[in-house]
Amino acid sequence: MFIPSHLRQSAKNYALGKYVIHPAHANNNNLEQWIKNIQFEQCEIPSTRMQLHSRKRNNLYTFHLDALNKDVVLKVSQISEHYRWYRKLNLMLVGLFKNYSLNAYYGGIALEKINIDSLKVIAHWTCKRQTENEKSYLLYEKVDASMSVYDLCEKISEKNPNADNIISAIAQSLGNIIRSLHKNKIRHGDPHAGNFLLCSPITDISQLTPESVTQMKFTLIDLDKVHYADHEKAWHKKIYDIRCIRRFYVHNIDSTKCLEYYLGRKPTLAERLILKFWMQGGFNIYKWAKRSKKRN
Repeated sequence: MFIPSHLRQSAKNYALGKYVIHPAHANNNNLEQWIKNIQFEQCEIPSTRMQLHSRKRNNLYTFHLDALNKDVVLKVSQISEHYRWYRKLNLMLVGLFKNYSLNAYYGGIALEKINIDSLKVIAHWTCKRQTENEKSYLLYEKVDASMSVYDLCEKISEKNPNADNIISAIAQSLGNIIRSLHKNKIRHGDPHAGNFLLCSPITDISQLTPESVTQMKFTLIDLDKVHYADHEKAWHKKIYDIRCIRRFYVHNIDSTKCLEYYLGRKPTLAERLILKFWMQGGFNIYKWAKRSKKRN
C-alpha cells in the first residue's frame, strides 16, 4: 500500500495492537487512553450500531465520545469466521498488500490537506486477540448530512419538474470534485453518487434550480478506495484516473456524459475507448467472459 512520505506516521504499540492518531488530536491524552485501555470495545453494542451498511465485514457504531466531546462513528472491519474458505483466502491475500481501513485513515488526512469535504478522521488502530481474527478500527467524526446524493437525485426525479437539468448540474459538481482529487494526485476508486452526502439544508426539493446546486455542500465518504498517484508516470495516471469514472454514475446519466463532466470538456476518442475498456471489465478476464455470456 503506497502512502506518500509526508502523510505517513509511526504507529504506536498498545496491549493488543498498534494505533495512529490524527496530528490534530495527538496531544489528547484522554483519547489515547481510551484506545490504550481498550475502552472502544464497550461501544460495539447493538444499541449504537448503524444498520445502513452493506458489507458484512464492516460494522458501524455511532456514539458521543467524551474524550473529544464529539459525536463519532467507529468503523470495525474483520474477516468473519462465517465466510467460506475462498472468501477468507481472498481477503487474507488482499490484506497482505492493503489495509483498507488504514488506507481510509490516510485518505481522510490527504483530502483534508487539499480542502476536499470528506470524513474527518480521528484515529486508526488494530486489535488482535488470540481467539479472533484481527480487527481494524477507524474512528471519525459523524457527518451532519440529510441524505446521500443518490437519494437526493431520486427525490428530485419524483418531485421537481426541472429534474434533468438539476441532476446534470449535480453530476457536474461531483465531476469537478473528482477532477480536483486527480489534479492533486489522489483517486477515489468508487465515486458514485451514494458515496457523496448532502450536507446542505433543503426545505423544498420541488423549488430547487440548477443554480442552487452550486451552493450545495457534498461530503465524500467511504475512503477505503482512496489511492495515491504521487509515484505514477503521467500515462499510467491518466489511464487509472479514467478507470475511476466507470464507478462515477449519477441518476440516468450515461458513463460517457459523466466522463465529460469529469473532464470539463468533450472526451477524445482515446479517452472514450479507455473508459469503455474499463466498463467492460478492464484486465479482469472473468468480467469480460461474464458479459459475453449475457449477450449470448
